[in-house]
Amino acid sequence: MKFAISTILASAFLLQDVSGRAIEERATATPVKNTGKRGLSYNNAAYTMPFSLSGQNSQVSWAYNWYQVAGSGFNSALEYVPMLWSNASDLTSSWSANAQAAINSGSTHLLGFNEPDLCLAGAGSSCIEMNSAVKAWKQYMEPFAGKALLGSPAVTNGGSPMGLTWLSNFMGNCTGCHIDFINIHWYSNKYAGANYFKQQVQAAHAMSGGRPVWITEFGLDSSVSYTQAELTSFLEEVIEWMDEQDYVQRYAYFMDTTGALMNSDGSGMSDLGSMYNSYPEVSSASSSASPSSSTTAVLSSSSSVSTAVPSSTVLSSSSSSSAIVASTYTSSRTTSAPTSSLTPSSASKSPAATTLLTSSSSTKSVPSEAATAAASSGISILGAYFADKDVTAAAQTAFIQNGNLVVNTYTLTSALSVSDPWYGTVKTLSILYADAANNTYIFAQAEQTGTYTISASALPLSAKTPSIAAVDGSTIDVVGIVWGAQQIKTTSVWDRIYYQQATKWGFQITTRLFGVDGFWGHAKVGIIWYRDAQGVLKSLVGRENGWVKF
Repeated sequence: MKFAISTILASAFLLQDVSGRAIEERATATPVKNTGKRGLSYNNAAYTMPFSLSGQNSQVSWAYNWYQVAGSGFNSALEYVPMLWSNASDLTSSWSANAQAAINSGSTHLLGFNEPDLCLAGAGSSCIEMNSAVKAWKQYMEPFAGKALLGSPAVTNGGSPMGLTWLSNFMGNCTGCHIDFINIHWYSNKYAGANYFKQQVQAAHAMSGGRPVWITEFGLDSSVSYTQAELTSFLEEVIEWMDEQDYVQRYAYFMDTTGALMNSDGSGMSDLGSMYNSYPEVSSASSSASPSSSTTAVLSSSSSVSTAVPSSTVLSSSSSSSAIVASTYTSSRTTSAPTSSLTPSSASKSPAATTLLTSSSSTKSVPSEAATAAASSGISILGAYFADKDVTAAAQTAFIQNGNLVVNTYTLTSALSVSDPWYGTVKTLSILYADAANNTYIFAQAEQTGTYTISASALPLSAKTPSIAAVDGSTIDVVGIVWGAQQIKTTSVWDRIYYQQATKWGFQITTRLFGVDGFWGHAKVGIIWYRDAQGVLKSLVGRENGWVKF
């Protein structure tokens, strides 16, 4: 997300508009530095002032504003973290001087580009092509390696090729680059909630080579309405969990503004802001070693992305979780696959698409030749759909090369020898595949997005399907779910699928069912691969707003 520079600089004037009551309170409570993980994402520097004051037991220690200078009225107790929002010339021309000035003033971290993986008009993202991003990083960020800790480009939790896929590709292409911590954003609805949030953070850490993780934007989106109580409950759960994870170094809720962390007139913290500032109430003695000691250790390590795992000093958290009550919110029915691999690549900051489409649905058994165990080495395709057309047999021939999965999405109709299965739409290709150990994975991409090679020797953890036990007396075993261009791994969604099978009722294929918009702005197909009571692999497929039944 990006905000006008004029808005940021206007904070000097807005500070004078804050009510006299708030100013009087600040006169008696002074800014106090602390070592908490929490941060503020803001546009108006005056809105940082109510946080991290004496007598609060605040956990807020830093702030950023998607820009390079803090703005007048910034809270002196907080570390300001500059960001190079994009590679635009009006930003790069001032970056070196502003970043150095921030370091001279005590900043120990710098943030890379803002959502370069998202290219959607009005989304507030930088949308940078991969080669340009690598070039800009080397030119503008790399000179500060060793002077400050460098945070990766901040990516969304969108499905591949966005999100963690984009970030992984960036780190692979940015040879010799120094990336000290991973930076991600997360938005979804209340149904996906804390479970999906934790999975995404865990997946980011898993792909990072052991680097710490920052979450610099997160919150519930507007695709499903929620109450203030539901938002508070979500925040309390994820805050406790993040404070407990050593590899989660910092995080910032979106955002520090009126109607969110500030009250409606900007005179002080809202109830949500007060909770975020100091929840849970713990003794200030629980703080760990100061950030400066951690920073010194990391800066001396000078690790680059070519290093598989940074030293243990890099992984140390700047705040202690010894006094934080452990979160007990986990899925008791995840029966296999490590949690770090349960990465739902599905999210949207925008309301779900509501276009009504002609329905088409089917339940099919996967051809037996595709359902056999994987070969002694290499990838085996178990099922494949181009939109809602079963292309499993053709995919085996078209996309398996020397045991690897190689898909050119520019030539799908010719490669699969099929006519257009859904004229007038941007279609998706969904593939369920297995490795030599019969672990299952999902590839889901839109046509015309690129050529993808998945090596049998380096299968992506983010593509691995979870194993979530059946509920409600269901007699099937769900293997994997795709909605649009995204794999769905949220436990609550699988619960709903199991319930529909157990009741034998018909149900509608919609974004509400899957909890997220899997291909925003486009017509979507929902695919549910499952094994019946006899172990036969089958699939239930339907177009958006169509009705299906097990």
